[in-house]
Formats: sequence, C-alpha cells, structure tokens
Amino acid sequence: MEKIYNFYDQLNYSLDARDEVFWDSVYHKAFPTMISSNIVTDLEKQKLGIDRVIKLHNGKDIYIDEKKREQVYDDILLEYLSVDTKGSPGWMEQNLAIDYIAYAFMPIQTVYLFQWDLLKRAWEFYKEDWKKEYKIVYARNNTYKTYSVAVPIKTLLKSITTASIIKVLK
Repeated sequence: MEKIYNFYDQLNYSLDARDEVFWDSVYHKAFPTMISSNIVTDLEKQKLGIDRVIKLHNGKDIYIDEKKREQVYDDILLEYLSVDTKGSPGWMEQNLAIDYIAYAFMPIQTVYLFQWDLLKRAWEFYKEDWKKEYKIVYARNNTYKTYSVAVPIKTLLKSITTASIIKVLK
C-alpha cells in the first residue's frame, strides 16, 4: 500500500527538538566561529526557506534550510514541484533567501551542506537531464503530490563543483 504523507507530520518530524544536539554539533563543526544557532519560527521567513539562523563571531548571519531523511540513500532528492494540483514550484525552483541547504541522513548522522547559490546554478544547468536520467520520486499527500528527482550524491557533488567554475569567453 502506498504511503500517504501529511504535511504537518513531516513538519513536526523536521522540527523534532530531540535533534537539536545533533544540529548543534553539525553547525559547530561547519562554522567554528558560531556563537548561536536559532530555529526560525516566523512563517514569512520559513516561506523564504529559512529554517535556522547561525550567528558567527564576526556578526555575520547564515541562513539555512534543513532537510532530513529517515533512511539512508545514495541520492539527494531535489524537489521541483511542491503541490502538483496548483503547479506550486518545489524548493529547487524557488528563489530562497538562504546560504545553505543542510541535507541530513539521520540514521548515520551525516549532513551534506550545500552552498545554495552553487546548488541552484547546478540545478538550472542540469535539471532537464537529471529529470530524464534519474528516478522521479513523488510523495502523495491527501490532495496532492510533491515531485522530486533523486540525483546520485556523487553526480550532485561533481555538478556543484563544476558550477563553481565560471568561464568568461572572449
């Protein structure tokens, strides 16, 4: 039987307070000069993708969108259609106000920290190829489906590295 997801159940899973020790450890390793880490509860900021704000010693704020998976896979799900019945764009198709996506595989306590602008640049360049080549995964909710493409981690990492190289032809 096909699993039906509930948006609010998924939201509660993503905000599980029991994971705060894990996230705190992740961000201290990623940002050694971190002085605070705060979950964002403001709905308007969350609509911009901001789940957490990291404050660094130099005063800089870093905005992070957190994604968690309950099982370990060799791919990263990139959501391109959020609500199929409305044609609402997924998070990869939005102009989010974030610096990073923190993509966690909770069973192995591993996070891929993707710089948003490079991930977005790679997405814009490769998305059509990825949708043709890799598995399309949908999550059925009560009245709609959410669509993602399962991009192998190695492919995504290579694509992001390629996206960081800017060539200006003369």
